[in-house]
Amino acid sequence: MSLYERLSEWPRRTEDCLRVPASLGVLLADPADFAVLEVHNPHMAGARGEPNRVDADAARAQWLLLAGAYASLGQRVEVLEPESGLADLCFAANPSLMLPLPDGSEAWLARMTHASRRGETAQHRRWYERHGVELREMPQHVTRFEGGGDGIPHPGRHLLHAGVGSRSERAAWAAIADTHPELDVLLYELKDPRFYHLDTALAALDEHSCLYVAEAFNAQGLALLRAAFRRAVEVPRGEAMNFAGNAHCPDGRHVLLPRGNPATERVLKEHGFLPMPIDTSEFQKSGGSVYCLKQALYPH
Repeated sequence: MSLYERLSEWPRRTEDCLRVPASLGVLLADPADFAVLEVHNPHMAGARGEPNRVDADAARAQWLLLAGAYASLGQRVEVLEPESGLADLCFAANPSLMLPLPDGSEAWLARMTHASRRGETAQHRRWYERHGVELREMPQHVTRFEGGGDGIPHPGRHLLHAGVGSRSERAAWAAIADTHPELDVLLYELKDPRFYHLDTALAALDEHSCLYVAEAFNAQGLALLRAAFRRAVEVPRGEAMNFAGNAHCPDGRHVLLPRGNPATERVLKEHGFLPMPIDTSEFQKSGGSVYCLKQALYPH
């Protein structure tokens, strides 16, 4: 089984992994029903523990700017229609994981931790079925798997970064590894509730570069990601809580990230990237930002 949690156990390195195609676009979900109704992570609560209040008009305006930013980069933009009762559907990263393969791609359907989000998976299933994407489901014994929130494909390589914690369990990644023995899966244990999904703490920018939030990882995880990315750029502590680590680089050059992270923007420019700050403040009230709001699409 190709699951690795310690650098000493990983026999290969990034450049040894098979090549896979680049993403060609994103799947978004209309935020018409977006609201914070329950507190699932520390970012969702106000000072007295009550769910944050969302400005629906501001959220829609921010979402349209994000969709427009992807379109301006020549990315294909697909949109799921809203569905009553699915307040978190707009966070399209979580209900599935589209996994690039050396000969195409496939989609793994999630097993959402919270009951209020489980209906989102059916929306993703229907979209993939309409578009002819091969679907895979977790074995029955897997109870927690939150798709692209905890699974981050390595740009251009048959390598998967996988978070293990309150939202996704090791057994889910074992199922994927069993299905694809040639796929290396690097496991990162997540213990800090502020960084409850891997995508809040790791942003893969290109084959060699990433942003990461150091306090989200233990020593084993830090050693793994620094080996996988020879340019591993740490997000400043103050900007980590402004979701700077929840960035997305769809083309290896432009980096969409939450507005208000000047230090992260500066270091991105120093490494040759072009930051595109987007106001996602309404969605941050629910614990998500740019990366959470999209599912990367790959040729199939």
